[in-house]
Amino acid sequence: MYDLAILSARLANADGFWDIGVWGGKIAAVELAGKSVPAKEQVLAEGRLLLPGIIDAHVHTRDPGYTHKEDYVSATTAAANGGITTIMAMPNTNPPVTTATAVRNADEHLQGRHLVNVRLVGGACAAVPSWILPTAQAGVVALDVYDDVFAYGTSAWIRMFQEAKKAGVPLCFYLMDSSLEQLRAEEATATGASEVERISGATNGATEAMSIARICPMAAYFDVPVVIRMVSTVDAVEMIRHMRKLYPTARIYAEVCVHYLFLTDTDLNTQGGKAHIHPPLRTHWDAAGLWSAIADGTVDYIASDHAPHAACEKQTDSLAGCASGMVGLETMLPLLLDAHAKGKLSLADIQRLCCENPANIYGFAEHKGSIRVGGDADLVLVDTERQWTVSHDDCYTRGAPNPFETVRLRGKPCVTICAGRKVMENGNMIWNSME
Repeated sequence: MYDLAILSARLANADGFWDIGVWGGKIAAVELAGKSVPAKEQVLAEGRLLLPGIIDAHVHTRDPGYTHKEDYVSATTAAANGGITTIMAMPNTNPPVTTATAVRNADEHLQGRHLVNVRLVGGACAAVPSWILPTAQAGVVALDVYDDVFAYGTSAWIRMFQEAKKAGVPLCFYLMDSSLEQLRAEEATATGASEVERISGATNGATEAMSIARICPMAAYFDVPVVIRMVSTVDAVEMIRHMRKLYPTARIYAEVCVHYLFLTDTDLNTQGGKAHIHPPLRTHWDAAGLWSAIADGTVDYIASDHAPHAACEKQTDSLAGCASGMVGLETMLPLLLDAHAKGKLSLADIQRLCCENPANIYGFAEHKGSIRVGGDADLVLVDTERQWTVSHDDCYTRGAPNPFETVRLRGKPCVTICAGRKVMENGNMIWNSME
């Protein structure tokens, strides 16, 4: 007898209806519906969609150090509410996760305080490359370049890539050059540009393209897998395509954050601080370019860049004084389901971009990212037809509301299962003991 059975579910990549048997936290059976699947507990899918649990590879939990914004408990509960069963926690906490000791402390602090799986991302400091290997060996699944690598010379890049090669995990880059950003801000100020124009123009497509042009040849030379985080412009997309042609054996992965697909600089103008993020929201042309890059496979995965702030930090008189970032754990999957309803994505696309590819890139495809016998029973049952309105009152995050507040969407996660246990059902946390 199974611990749990999900009966008569649709799958994203198979015809018909399926029964899934779960035992010991693993998927033990994937059978065509109608066969006997005896279980202690049943979930009646009734033809609704079953996806592997979503993997969000870019989440700021703010824990430790900034827990007035979010912590592991609230972040992982919000993740469960959004159909996400694995989050990758970013290293910009206090203290930052840039040393082996910090990794061990973060892992210890995490224990007993998470509803879904949490994988730690370490910080790689170009200024102190000797920290990189011990940080990776302490158990992180990736390394984010933590400081402004563009402020250092070629020798620092070489040492960073040499250590990353030893580490054996992806090295993740942000396309932000502080010197270029300062120059562009000064130029915009001199021309009398508005605050929105100054912020929007501080990092542009050229900045992203130049950064990618520096990163990818190094990745090819040292044979280090690299993730280009937060790709947001057509220029960046075109440069990634070009670099892949120049270096066909290089492992170059492109991340797009969900808000760049659904919001533009028009939203920054109308919503102000609520829509203030870094890099800033781009043009309609850029958003269309990102959708094209998803369609042709240039984009490898979609993440939330969940970056919560207290409401008072987002409600300031000026954008310059406003905290940068927005919440996204509870709206990422619903936004993509709504895009599917509008014909912009297939269900198989969502599974590839939010489950399979992140699992492959970050090294846990053996257990996660697909629905197959022997895999972890991390699953989300989705009602693709349900229409609902985004309301922050229904969210578990501590962060301030995001710009999707009051937006009407079609498609919503209804049951989230992590390690074979139901943890969320119709917005209600039903398993209250953290592992």
